[in-house]
Amino acid sequence: MIVNRFNILLPLILLPSFSLIGLDKMNKALLVLNIILIIAVGILYYYFIQYRTEDQHHVKEANAAVANSFKIAYFELDSLQEHYTYFKEVRDELNKQEAQRTKQLETIRSNYLNKLKEYNQKGATMSQTDQSNFEEQLRTLQNNYEQRQQELGQEMNTLYMQKMQKVKQSIQQFLKNYCKDKGYAYVFAASSDDNLYYKDTVRNITPEIVDLLNEEYKSSQKAK
Repeated sequence: MIVNRFNILLPLILLPSFSLIGLDKMNKALLVLNIILIIAVGILYYYFIQYRTEDQHHVKEANAAVANSFKIAYFELDSLQEHYTYFKEVRDELNKQEAQRTKQLETIRSNYLNKLKEYNQKGATMSQTDQSNFEEQLRTLQNNYEQRQQELGQEMNTLYMQKMQKVKQSIQQFLKNYCKDKGYAYVFAASSDDNLYYKDTVRNITPEIVDLLNEEYKSSQKAK
């Protein structure tokens, strides 16, 4: 009878021990789970920070690219024309051509004035036929002067446009390479006749490009 009671009480005595063992295992499992969760959260946070940093970096790069794509500068056209060797040589050549054409017109004009003076001196003593011949010669000289003046003017304008176009092309070709190296998107030629109402002198590249243009022109002349 005692043995039976003992058998009945034994499960009741062992039950608290088994319960404690189960709780201990459960606590350890929860601890491990919490550690795993903390590690997972840490990893996610790391990737979040990494993504945010990279995203900010990409934004900065994009902003920098936009800023660089609109980098602007200008040069003073009057100053460039005054100090650019190639332009000065072209200008001197055009002035010589203009002087030659002016001399031609002066010769025709001088012939006309001399003929007119002779006509005025002899007019009272000349016959009607001589007067008519003189007047015809004067009209011919005057027409020659006007026609030659128009022809020389057109020739001079054509020559001027051709020469200035070559100078402009040399500057444009230089700026094409210069802006590529410096990152400029636009370079304006400023003058007293332009429509730029404000110019930041920090963006004035005149001295630099004049020196470089002259160096480039000097090298091209040596190569000939």
